[in-house]
Amino acid sequence: MDMMTAPSDIPQVVLTPARVSEPQSEVPASVTVIDRQLINASGARELYQVLRLVPGMTAVKVDGNVPTVSYHATKSTDIRRMLVLIDGRSVYQPGLARVSWNDLPVDLNDVERIEVTRGPAAAAYGANAYTGVINIITRDPRDVDGQQVTLRGGNNGVADGRVSAGQHFSGGAWRVNLAQRADDGYDEPFEGREARDAKHITTLNAEWVRELDERNTLTLQAGGTKSRLQRPGALEDAGVYSQLPVQHTQRAFGAIQWQHAFSDDHQLQVNSYGQYNNEQTPYSVCYRDPFDPNQAVGPGGALLFSKELRDLFVASGNDLDTTLANAASDPALLQRYMTVQGAGAPFCADSRMDIEEIRYDLEVQDTLQINDRLRLVSGVDVRSDRTQSQYYLSGNAENSSYRAFGNLAVTVIDPVIVNLGGYWEHDTISGENFSPRVGVNWAVVPGHHLRYVFSKAVRTPDIYEDQADINILADNLSEPFASQTQSLLGWSRPAFFVTQQSPGTMKPEEIRSWELGYYGRFAGLEMDVRYFHESLTNLLSDPLTPFEFDVNNEGRVDHRGTEGQVTWRPISSQMLRLTAAHLHSRSNDNTERRMMTRDSGSALWAWQMTSQWGFSTTYYLARSYNDHPFEQLNLQLLFRQPIGNAQLQWRATLEHPLNSEPVVFPENRYQDDNRYWLSATVSF
Repeated sequence: MDMMTAPSDIPQVVLTPARVSEPQSEVPASVTVIDRQLINASGARELYQVLRLVPGMTAVKVDGNVPTVSYHATKSTDIRRMLVLIDGRSVYQPGLARVSWNDLPVDLNDVERIEVTRGPAAAAYGANAYTGVINIITRDPRDVDGQQVTLRGGNNGVADGRVSAGQHFSGGAWRVNLAQRADDGYDEPFEGREARDAKHITTLNAEWVRELDERNTLTLQAGGTKSRLQRPGALEDAGVYSQLPVQHTQRAFGAIQWQHAFSDDHQLQVNSYGQYNNEQTPYSVCYRDPFDPNQAVGPGGALLFSKELRDLFVASGNDLDTTLANAASDPALLQRYMTVQGAGAPFCADSRMDIEEIRYDLEVQDTLQINDRLRLVSGVDVRSDRTQSQYYLSGNAENSSYRAFGNLAVTVIDPVIVNLGGYWEHDTISGENFSPRVGVNWAVVPGHHLRYVFSKAVRTPDIYEDQADINILADNLSEPFASQTQSLLGWSRPAFFVTQQSPGTMKPEEIRSWELGYYGRFAGLEMDVRYFHESLTNLLSDPLTPFEFDVNNEGRVDHRGTEGQVTWRPISSQMLRLTAAHLHSRSNDNTERRMMTRDSGSALWAWQMTSQWGFSTTYYLARSYNDHPFEQLNLQLLFRQPIGNAQLQWRATLEHPLNSEPVVFPENRYQDDNRYWLSATVSF
């Protein structure tokens, strides 16, 4: 917990809503800023947890070790409807339209601030900035100097560590950070089975900044993650695991940014980055005989990977229930069953869920202060996404996009600013789309501002939604199936009988949103309140899994509600922060209701008792996820002590559930588990 800063009546400056630094009172959006002081006071161990401080935000682990973070969440997989940036670089993965919070190449201790645009922001960032934008801004090397080592340990196998170093040099600076997070997950079972939710994550990132001259600055960034996540087995009904699934992920990125100032009123910025993601989840299963009443493991399990059962599945319209009902009377399948029974040994095989994603992006942005009343931010962007997956796509797929954007801020009269923004884009999958935004900000009196914002946005289908061709292959077959594959299974490259294909006809999801808001900052108090209405249409609501694959654009959701956030710093040593959201939602699809909450909020109080001792507590409430309320209290105690020229900092943190309700689904009884840890940081 950093020392508190003195209260200020000057609005803080934000970057994200209009892609330019400006006072929060003038931006065409509702914004939540989580700075380093809030991050430290929250006691959060992982990055996703601090986002519970954002009104209307859902941040929970739905299945143990994979966080779900979503603004005005609906589905439990709603992460595909929000854009996440790190230093302006999109980490929204194109293959499966997701954000992997475990594998973000940044440690929470390296984050300077998080800016959350609450509401559609496609007018500034394009498709997929659908319900909002989270921009994670890391520490500038020019603000860091020296070395730091952190160790953390606690129950549930918590074992974390971090080493960082930074140095200034003539005209610039650099920093390097290496971090590890590991834990055994939760004690309670998932779906009545052992909670396979342990994880081990290693993160590396580095940044180098050089001021070439008074008008030119060059920034280089690189990094990546390597993670290992235990995953619950999904095939217990079909067989017995000899190797349970473990997800191995490797990610890497490289980015370069050049900033050029033509003058104090005219700047140019060129950004380019490439990123790579490789995710592999291998597992091994000995399969049960589907015709055996006892469902015993045996040679009959080979039927699940036979050509005849695949043909029957396709002939049954890719419907699992119809296929299984017709299996016992299909002559070709019965003949194949007699053939595999002659093998005399159980059928066992390896399979894997795999996906490899590569993205290249080049963006040019121009910022021009035309005169005292006009400012224009404009630019173009070119992006190439490539995805390879045998499991999801049966091969390769690509998507290229071309984009242009602009935001014009006009001071109509001194207290009134009008923002006009739009984003045009064309991509291979969805064709052409345009997302507009209109915002009006009125300074009624000094310190008190009203705003009105109207916006439209789209979320374009991802590569999987558009081109899915699921094929679960069998490798390393047991004998005699390995040496007699064609004769025993009917084809030389056996695959699980269930397959699904996307027709490639989905339209982009659409959202229309308007809001009325108030922003005020006075006497150490900062307040932001808004009333909003969001209409989401053409939603891809139904599951797209091998066993449930329903492709349509029939989903609809309507949100109306009120949100507020208040930060009060009565004196420099204390801070009180409150958030609340009240949401009325309607939907024509039960799947979209799973993460909706009628009421949610948070309360944080931080007190720097002395120069050495600090205390903070945080309360979170969501009523409720899928009919299950979430309620948690966090406590943190901090102590600093100098050691020569170095400083040692101790933190003790407790996460205490205030009820025994499960998280989202009945099988996720995680709230019975107190979590605590102790950390020590040496800075020198």
